[in-house]
Amino acid sequence: MAIVILLIVGLITASKKIEKQNKKMRAEIEKANPLPKEKQHLLAYGANLALYRTDSPRILPIDVDNETLREVLSSYWNVHNQDEAAETLEWLLTEGHRTRFDQLLMALKAGQSFIEEEVGKSQECYESAQEAMMKKLSFVKSDFEQVNTIAAWDFDRAVNVARWSYIVGYITEEQAWGYITRAADAGSHFFQSWKDYFISFAFGRAIAYEGDIYDIIWNGKELLDEKDSIWNEFNIKRSTVQESVTLDKV
Repeated sequence: MAIVILLIVGLITASKKIEKQNKKMRAEIEKANPLPKEKQHLLAYGANLALYRTDSPRILPIDVDNETLREVLSSYWNVHNQDEAAETLEWLLTEGHRTRFDQLLMALKAGQSFIEEEVGKSQECYESAQEAMMKKLSFVKSDFEQVNTIAAWDFDRAVNVARWSYIVGYITEEQAWGYITRAADAGSHFFQSWKDYFISFAFGRAIAYEGDIYDIIWNGKELLDEKDSIWNEFNIKRSTVQESVTLDKV
């Protein structure tokens, strides 16, 4: 028993050390590549996936070489060039997984039950996601009531795919900010709070990706709970006209 306790303590200590190192690294790259607040606000809509990959959610550059990033775009997104990047980004912004899975989300919320042959592991993952958010983030049942879409799953990924596509040279920086702004505008329109945004992203991962959300829970905790997080600096609602004018001047 003592050995088990020591192992657990050791793992927790190591995890905290890695987290501290990651934050320090992000702070250094942010300092070297500063962005105006208006553009940081736009990137906030991609913070879930950015933190999952240990990237900074406040700047465009990331601490990954271009070849590795090209492999990510190729393997996970089937993106190899400008046309495929544009096609994928348009799909995420105009259709995405939400066009297929929002109806399933509503059915699951209504208490309908499905066999695995009908929806794969989506129902199991959806139930597991709710349990994880309630247990690890202290969410309550009422927190899920007004989230009727997995759109944040699409918008968050759109921000990051635009970011990566720019870094590897598939699209220009201007094009990247165009896609990112569209994702931010849509996120601002769809959601009332960052908590809703996180829940939507988590449900998307659970239902569309059929993924366990435990590996994104701590990113959600950081974004929602830490005072200096990007989500606690910026409101989910954007003043679109004002910020667009400001961006044009940057």
